[in-house]
Amino acid sequence: MVSFKFFLLLCSCAVLVLSLLDDASEIVESLTGTPRGWTQIGEPAGDQVLVLQVAMDQPLLAEFHQLINNISTPGHPSYGNHLTKREVDVWTQPASEASDEIITWLKSEGVDEDTIKVSGHWITFNVIVSTANALLDTKFRYYRQKDTTVIRTPQYSVPFNLRNMIETIQPTTRFGSPKLQIRLDSDEQPLQISSSTLTTYNETFCNTTVTPACIRGLYQMSEFTPSANDTMLGISGFDGQVYYVDDLNMFISNLNPYLMGSLNITSINGGIANAEFNVNTSAEGNLDVQYAAALTGGTPITYYSTGGQAPIDPDLDQPLAANGTNEPYLNQLQYLIGLDDSMLPGVLSTSYGEDEESVPYNYAVQVCNLFAQLTARGVSIIFSSGDTGVGSACRSNDGRNTLQYSPSFPATCPFVTAVGGTYGINPEIAADFTSGGFSNYFPRPSWQDGTIYEYLVNLGDTNQGYFNVSGRAYPDVSAQSVRYLVWNDGEPDFVWGTSCAAPTFAAIISNLNSIRIKQGLPRLGFLNPWLYGSGNQGFTDITLGASRGCSGVDIYTGQPAGKIENASWAAGSGWDPVSGWGTPNFAQLATMMT
Repeated sequence: MVSFKFFLLLCSCAVLVLSLLDDASEIVESLTGTPRGWTQIGEPAGDQVLVLQVAMDQPLLAEFHQLINNISTPGHPSYGNHLTKREVDVWTQPASEASDEIITWLKSEGVDEDTIKVSGHWITFNVIVSTANALLDTKFRYYRQKDTTVIRTPQYSVPFNLRNMIETIQPTTRFGSPKLQIRLDSDEQPLQISSSTLTTYNETFCNTTVTPACIRGLYQMSEFTPSANDTMLGISGFDGQVYYVDDLNMFISNLNPYLMGSLNITSINGGIANAEFNVNTSAEGNLDVQYAAALTGGTPITYYSTGGQAPIDPDLDQPLAANGTNEPYLNQLQYLIGLDDSMLPGVLSTSYGEDEESVPYNYAVQVCNLFAQLTARGVSIIFSSGDTGVGSACRSNDGRNTLQYSPSFPATCPFVTAVGGTYGINPEIAADFTSGGFSNYFPRPSWQDGTIYEYLVNLGDTNQGYFNVSGRAYPDVSAQSVRYLVWNDGEPDFVWGTSCAAPTFAAIISNLNSIRIKQGLPRLGFLNPWLYGSGNQGFTDITLGASRGCSGVDIYTGQPAGKIENASWAAGSGWDPVSGWGTPNFAQLATMMT
């Protein structure tokens, strides 16, 4: 028989173990080293203020994602029954006890209770560096990349008993910043073309210069006359990018015969609402707004100027303002998710991206899940696929430096529709800079299974070992991306990149929405299940062209990178990783979807 004293000893040991577990910490995220292009330059003062966000676990997430697929699949009984904000909040809420336990931990470690805010599954709080170091068992430092300086840490931990409740805490391990997917053309020759040529579809002219008339003619949208409607189109602006009204007015007066809808700018997290002209901060904004306005006519457009890229100076003895957190995606998405249903755009176009491997996995998943919340409410999320071809860094960042293709995020998120680039007319050819391939973070969704399995079978051993055969494949579709005519600082200019393709495709989807709403039908919302079902029948297959990349030099930092000989994805019959399903035929899509 076990003695009473021995029983008490066992109980004491159990209590001690539980106590030790409560005090123990577990690593949440850990980088293998300082990310490429960044240099550690010093330590912030202990009283420097940080603004941190905790993402809590969402226990109903898998069921929520399945519901989104049902809502977005034509033929399903739930197709088109988009959720309300309140319904999405229920599906995405954290476990009931998580918020209380995490807040109790924060307060016990010295976080000011007055700064703690809870919104959905996010907890935001202010904390000084010295407290943050102790709180997360880490060491925050200054890091610099070119003109950007941030406070970050390569690793952090939380108490063992809270680990399953916490998905990520940011900004911590998130170093990268969104890159523009646009380039100015070096052609500085003055534009001397008749006004009739600029406003009509001429194959010879449109083969080398893209205008709204070229897009309408090439993609069978000439017979569609835009009219005033309530289908809002949203455009994302990061990194200080803005558009200029004077340039827009000159563009419209020269190139577009249709009326223009209302145009608003919304500043998020200190985003720039107006500024003096600077070609480095206007090319993207001008392109996006000029083509969205010209192609959608009377559709209201909202430009979401989101702060979060402002550099900070280690010599400044002042708190780190909220707009220095360098987290534009989170800031923008949390703002949009908080809007009433009537205030959401029907389509959101974004022309930014970065190497997927430069984004911490947990952070990428959180951002992707926020995109999912918007799609559940009927928003079509459109992203440029990127301009690095098969990749730029082309080495794994897990410490092993394995040669591999480098996919682009957020284009790899399954809940966004990624748009690749093309050029030329008769034939239209896949652009060699188009980013595409297979995600290393996100598994292939069920709606891609049949298509991608067939593609991989036909691919055989080509590119074997350089990509994840089980990953989400992208791009989904394509559009023109070379020599778009825009107005910058009162003068015509040419730009190229998949940044051109995203607003073009977004405008086409917005026009389809305007037709559907007039017919009493819901907005298209999340497009991908439809695209990989019957929707691809409304696209022109692109069978010529191939991507390139992995040249041995990182195009963003100029540093040595992985070199893979003959790295490429080729366009071919059906879906492929350089042109997706091809380019849209608006007339056919309008017949199919309205």
